[in-house]
Amino acid sequence: MDGLLDTIASELAARGVEVIRGPANTPGVVVPLPPETVQNDLRRADVAMFSSRWRCDRQTLSALPRLKGIVNATIGLETVDLEAADEMGIIVGHGGAPEHVLSMAEAAIMLMMNLMYGLRQSERLMSTWRPADPEEGPHANMLFGATIGIVGLGRIGRAVVDRLLPFGVKLLAYSPRAERSQIPDAVTLVDLATLMRESDLVGVFIAVRPDNKRLINADAIALMKRSAYLVNVARGDAIDEPALIAALRDRRIAGAALDTFATEPLPQDSELRSLPNVILTPHIVGHTRQSIDAVIRVAVENILNVLEGRLPSICKNPHVEPVWRRRSEAAL
Repeated sequence: MDGLLDTIASELAARGVEVIRGPANTPGVVVPLPPETVQNDLRRADVAMFSSRWRCDRQTLSALPRLKGIVNATIGLETVDLEAADEMGIIVGHGGAPEHVLSMAEAAIMLMMNLMYGLRQSERLMSTWRPADPEEGPHANMLFGATIGIVGLGRIGRAVVDRLLPFGVKLLAYSPRAERSQIPDAVTLVDLATLMRESDLVGVFIAVRPDNKRLINADAIALMKRSAYLVNVARGDAIDEPALIAALRDRRIAGAALDTFATEPLPQDSELRSLPNVILTPHIVGHTRQSIDAVIRVAVENILNVLEGRLPSICKNPHVEPVWRRRSEAAL
């Protein structure tokens, strides 16, 4: 994140914006900003950008009467107190350029295909220079005819759905906030228990909030078929990681592909690293050259929009615009 934020800072400086860089991220640690940073630096800011390592809580926001907006580079806003921002009339922008959404959707389907076709198992057979045991039979499964469960129908979840439809899959979805008008007719909305019980593969695409943290808990995982797979490209806190590790270790589910973890970077002693039925990537599986360029472009555009009195192009809380405008006028 630090390199990405440095690039955004350079782009803004080139456009005449004064940029104050905060403290560097500490891998694996998510904490509020130090009080001295808030008092000495952040109090001067018209717009603030927080990485996923720094928590933007109510106390921090209350100390910033000049602040007009928060613009995060990524889609995730789990470290920002959105309720407090709404109450105070602070506009919130974030990432979500088409290139980023589509890269994540393509990457998610890549992981699904790797799991269904058992690519790691095929690689192991190749490394031993021997054919598969005929008595074991083929280990791959077609995506065609499979039931895929989509947990979360935000932009990435919907993009995954659009790209799965041509494969001839049956699509189930759990997304309490989704509007039926935005969902393809081929998708069946179900409760979470039904989705977990009936799916051959479950993809997790939720934005983590206090009310859905560890939504995929031990009880939900216990409902899955022994032959089912799980893919998580959302956030580590979307899943009860110890419960998932136990299910993978005991072969109560067939496997998983994980791009995000409860602690990042994933500790070297994590049991996940030793399990043969899990694919692990370090929260970069959808980071294409095109998506990173787009993240930088959208972040700069969003910040400039707020500074010039316009809503961010990708805005989390446009409903607070009237209060935000009054706050912005008072801060002048």
